[in-house]
Amino acid sequence: MTENIFKKYKIEAKKSLGQNFLVNEKIVDEISNSLDIKWKNIIEVWPWYGALTEKILDKNPKALKLIELDNDMIDILNDRVKNWELENKNIDFEIINTDILKYIPEFKDYFVIANIPYYITSPILKHFLYDVENKPEKMLILMQKDVGDKIIKWQLKQEDITKKNKNKTSVLSLFIAKKAFVKEVLFVWKQNFVPAPKVESSVLLFESHNLYNNVDDLEFLDFIKKWFCEPRKKLIKNLIKNWLDKDKMLEIFSILNLSENTRAEELTLEKWIEFIKEYKKT
Repeated sequence: MTENIFKKYKIEAKKSLGQNFLVNEKIVDEISNSLDIKWKNIIEVWPWYGALTEKILDKNPKALKLIELDNDMIDILNDRVKNWELENKNIDFEIINTDILKYIPEFKDYFVIANIPYYITSPILKHFLYDVENKPEKMLILMQKDVGDKIIKWQLKQEDITKKNKNKTSVLSLFIAKKAFVKEVLFVWKQNFVPAPKVESSVLLFESHNLYNNVDDLEFLDFIKKWFCEPRKKLIKNLIKNWLDKDKMLEIFSILNLSENTRAEELTLEKWIEFIKEYKKT
């Protein structure tokens, strides 16, 4: 089926858009089966020629919005709809030609499903977790494996993170942890793509939560970006450099039972939340 589509539309990946097409239909099936999407509002990001779209439509969602940037892919999607290859079964179905970072979801409750170019992974995650007013309930994202591994490290315990040379956190893992639980649901070999990327991939499931709404999102992002400006240096040096005097920092370190040798990458999300709360008291 995929081979026929490629031949019919003379599809070639555009390097400028970071296109790597997932062509293993078994993997596409596994991705579509990872979420119960019946009667759900679905936003599919960068559907390209509609391989995953077909599977989503088979699951009878309540609504499906396709957000696609590539004009050539828009033409292919429209043609496939016209030829009943993407049968929308009278659901709320729409193909939208826009930049996903400019798209504001109209739904109050919805899922996001995406096979996105690796270079735009972080901006898309930030867009849905922080920028839009109506956050998705869940997101199923195919992404670069090593990026996915960094994201899920926040779930480790503090004693695991502080083991020498292992399990360091990052700005990416922390800003996602504040808004969602994450787990890997599928590993995808690079040979399953055309063209094959240089790295392996994984599918991550993000489930939104409100556990840390007592700390402002933008303030949190501003804090950790500054505090991670030199993550391998002692955290207290970054803090003094950016904000408070040493005595105030030492006081907070003492309250939180932190060593002066602690580095930014050695703190869990929970410790960062505690730190920010103590900081705001000063």
